[in-house]
Amino acid sequence: MSEQWRDLQRGMYGRALPVRPALGDRVPARCPRGHDLAIATARSSYHHWYALTEITCGACRALGDPLASWCLVDPGKQYDAKSAPSSGLILVRTPPAVRGGVGQIALWVDGEVQADLDLAMCGPCRRAVIEHVRTDRPRWGYGRVLVAAALVRAPPTVYRWSTTRIADDPVARAFWSGISWPGTLGQPDYCTDMDSAAGRTPD
Repeated sequence: MSEQWRDLQRGMYGRALPVRPALGDRVPARCPRGHDLAIATARSSYHHWYALTEITCGACRALGDPLASWCLVDPGKQYDAKSAPSSGLILVRTPPAVRGGVGQIALWVDGEVQADLDLAMCGPCRRAVIEHVRTDRPRWGYGRVLVAAALVRAPPTVYRWSTTRIADDPVARAFWSGISWPGTLGQPDYCTDMDSAAGRTPD
């Protein structure tokens, strides 16, 4: 598909919007700016390009806020690459080759990767480590959705979570401080299976 035709589609089916995780597409109590939607009023519609539920905060819209509208992504709805739809905004998982190895969760828009997260997870040891979060669109919520998708795969009530080293910059600090991270930041808590899969210890 040509970029020109893709641009035409975007004009026909809606503009790109920020996204937020929401289990089962449940409308949150507050908008991204913190307004109580029961007071501010919320409008729900269908975003045709993303194929997702779109929410608009009445208060933000009246104020002309560019974040007045956003789309809900169910982080528990994840596809394998072979069965993934070729259109819309979806989450695609790639399992690791071995136990304790690094797998990936990617966010696709129209079949193209826009953001991805590398994840090491070990069921028997109940540990999970986020290795990297990458996105082509910072501050659009893609990274937030990916972290939520990782937490669905390894619930923090069962798994002990950590991350590799975090960049010391304002964007990284803002991201991690805004997502209610349940684990340890910057100090990966690898188990022996993870070390073995990465070649850090003898088999």
